[in-house]
Amino acid sequence: MFTPLFPKTLSGFSLLFVLTACHNVNNLSSDLSPLSPSIAPHNNPETPVKWELKTVNQHGGFFCSNGEIAAGPITQNMINKCLQWGGGSACFNNKWSETLFRQAYGNNICPDGSHLNAITGYCMEANDSLGPFPQDLITACQQEGGGNSCLSNRWDSHFLLSLIRQAGLINLPSRPPQFVLLAFDGSRSLEAWKKSRHFAKDKAAQNIPLRFTYFISAVYFVNTGDRQLYQPPGGHRVGHSAIGWGGTPPEVKQRLEQLNLAYQEGHEIASHAVGHFNGSRWTEADWTREFNYFDKFIFQSHQINNLEGSLAFDKTAIQGFRAPELGQGPGLYQTLQKKGFRYDTSKVAQSNYWPQKQNGIWNFPLASLTTAKTRKNVLSMDYNFYYAHSQAKPNPANAQFYEEDTFQTYLNYFQANYTGNRAPIHIGHHFSAWNNGAYWNAMFRFAEAVCGQPEVKCITYRELADFMDLLTPEQIATYQKGDFPKWSANESVDTALISSDLSGLGVNNPQFSADDFCGTVGVYHANRR
Repeated sequence: MFTPLFPKTLSGFSLLFVLTACHNVNNLSSDLSPLSPSIAPHNNPETPVKWELKTVNQHGGFFCSNGEIAAGPITQNMINKCLQWGGGSACFNNKWSETLFRQAYGNNICPDGSHLNAITGYCMEANDSLGPFPQDLITACQQEGGGNSCLSNRWDSHFLLSLIRQAGLINLPSRPPQFVLLAFDGSRSLEAWKKSRHFAKDKAAQNIPLRFTYFISAVYFVNTGDRQLYQPPGGHRVGHSAIGWGGTPPEVKQRLEQLNLAYQEGHEIASHAVGHFNGSRWTEADWTREFNYFDKFIFQSHQINNLEGSLAFDKTAIQGFRAPELGQGPGLYQTLQKKGFRYDTSKVAQSNYWPQKQNGIWNFPLASLTTAKTRKNVLSMDYNFYYAHSQAKPNPANAQFYEEDTFQTYLNYFQANYTGNRAPIHIGHHFSAWNNGAYWNAMFRFAEAVCGQPEVKCITYRELADFMDLLTPEQIATYQKGDFPKWSANESVDTALISSDLSGLGVNNPQFSADDFCGTVGVYHANRR
């Protein structure tokens, strides 16, 4: 069961504020005349409006309705559906007929084109958090000088996190959740894209939320014929890449489609630079050049490859970085800070390390581990196991043993933290099926074993950064020391679930009525920025 961290939201119950800021809504939308009467909105502006909270589908999403009209926010995907159905310009209204709203919304907890943030409990489209927002937050926003914009359906997610912390509305647990971060480097293999996405979908169908972070290499989004566009730093020749290029334009197109699908399904897209060179000796100017190429090759990929379409996200979605070969140095961190990155995953630390800010950004390091069966020192990354097991050379005959060694090592890592100080679990893999897929198999077995367990959240690095942004240095120090009641194997599942309900104040709580989320006074109600 999903449990967010904040009081007075539609959370705590599978779900959460979903989509419709029902505060201050009284202007009914105009008819969507091209649509059938059964789904067109109805006008009756002279009748007093009473808005009530309703569930949108069997998954528990909520919206506000006056019996005929549903209030937004309405996502771009929902608008696209409306346009396809013949709704015309009325599709851009912020209030639709309830029937149309339900049809366009989709069958998930969040409206089509958005995903749930595991930390705040709000659905997100791009960098916007979608309402409705409770009165406490609206009041805090207005006190910060937000004015009428505080009554909108969409708030910048960074602003929301900052406001919750400043307003003292955080309900942080004494015992933190056990965060599990599962990430991939690379991004070339279409099969790997599909397999990882389908795995997450299968888990979601079992009500087990799981999202990956994909650290993508920009060369895979440029066709091989245009490799001369790249003049890499560090004295490398023009058009050179340590990992090849994207193949033909049709191959790049398929990769872009997978990239968009992954993002739209709630996974995170982060940066693994461009040509996969070790930049440990690069200057700030070198790294700036590399990141500029990353932006060009990713966000101009359709134009470079003469493809139709566009990305489902913009540059603001790229908030994290992992250096190729973990080759990092002062020049990198000067650049990351100036480029507005929130976190880096290029360092190594002990397995019980709680993140700290270094060089102005969050340090999310890989863990130093000892393998369960072979007793070798490795990092929590598949290539390190591959090297430790077979000197990075194929040995499929021992694949089952390698898989079991990796799986048991990950379980030991998890168990120590889960019953200890709850430091985040960091596991990094590649789009490579080394040793007959032993390491992919181990990762998926591990995810199946731990994701969905009480107090465990398998999230993206961006979501971990959201959580860390809410903590004070004193709280981080408390978590690092493990100064909280520890998890016990004898603790019942029910008790664990209750203790992990970090909010408990949501739509099903009898102390709140629909009026807490569905007001009747219309002042300002913008849906889209």
